[in-house]
Amino acid sequence: MEKELYKKLMIETSVAVGPIVLKYLEPLKKENRDFYEICIELVEKKIGTFETREYFMRMAYEACLGKKWNLEIKHACAAMELELAHMYYCNRIFDEKGGEVILGQPNSQFMAGIINHDLASQALTRACSGVDLKTFKKIRNIFDEINKIFLIGQYIEVYSHIYSKDTKINFNKLMAVYYKRDDYVNNSFFEKIGIIGGILGRGTKKQIEALTNFGRNYGMMLQIINDIGDFVPPEYNLGTEEKLPQDAYSDIRHGKLTIPIIYCLTHGSSDEIKLVKEALTNKNIESKKLIEVTNILVNNGSIDFAKQTAHDYASKAKKYLKIFPTKVQDLIGEMCFMAYSNRYYKELQKFKS
Repeated sequence: MEKELYKKLMIETSVAVGPIVLKYLEPLKKENRDFYEICIELVEKKIGTFETREYFMRMAYEACLGKKWNLEIKHACAAMELELAHMYYCNRIFDEKGGEVILGQPNSQFMAGIINHDLASQALTRACSGVDLKTFKKIRNIFDEINKIFLIGQYIEVYSHIYSKDTKINFNKLMAVYYKRDDYVNNSFFEKIGIIGGILGRGTKKQIEALTNFGRNYGMMLQIINDIGDFVPPEYNLGTEEKLPQDAYSDIRHGKLTIPIIYCLTHGSSDEIKLVKEALTNKNIESKKLIEVTNILVNNGSIDFAKQTAHDYASKAKKYLKIFPTKVQDLIGEMCFMAYSNRYYKELQKFKS
């Protein structure tokens, strides 16, 4: 029963927040219609779909205040969705994702990202209309940290957490850097959604701390699943609004050391390691060899290790919700279902020998 209510509330949240997001973008239409179309491209297609960040913002508020969300929180949800769009536009440039048309316009993607960040700031200000100045400044500082930490994380991801011939293959050290990278690029965002939602919901210190810890661990779980999805070949990958099928293998082509790769480099056979290293250092590696990499990772335990790690973070995240009533635990905790079942797992299972 709670699973069905969770799905219902997910869609309800997205349907309610979507028009608010579009309203913030609407003035751009009068300024320049072509630029407007670029700026709404990501957010428009997501209305009515499962959007975890806006849902978590709503649930954090309701969990603390004990009643349904109001208009202000809908604007807070819109702020998170606009900020997420900013991140995706930037990430397209950093990771060279999105297909030929989008990659042919990197400047427009950067501009769209900046506009969405500025509009997110406006939406957050509107969401804080009912709080005192001290609380507003506190929330504002937390929101500003989201963008700063994301950009630092992107720098680490692009320039530091990549494989090179000089990379020292040590499992524990590589995993430590991986977790640090995830903390910056994803976990911090969810952590701060929990804090802002809790503050707006007048939560106690204990409640806000629980939401913060849930968000951090949930963010790690989600990033690991996203990294697993990179190894689903294009023909098996239905994609999302942000992650197109042609972006498959983007991480390994850019030399990124994600969990399946780290595990394989430290636990695989010499032949397996040789092929993975080739993929990490050759952007133009042929597709059939990348599919061979998928076969290796699925069958030598690398994907299974990553999946188990995602399971562990999901379990850890849900434990922090125990201070809330059972219904709240269920409605927020259900966000973790992806750790146990998702389309990436299903498609990769087809490569199991």
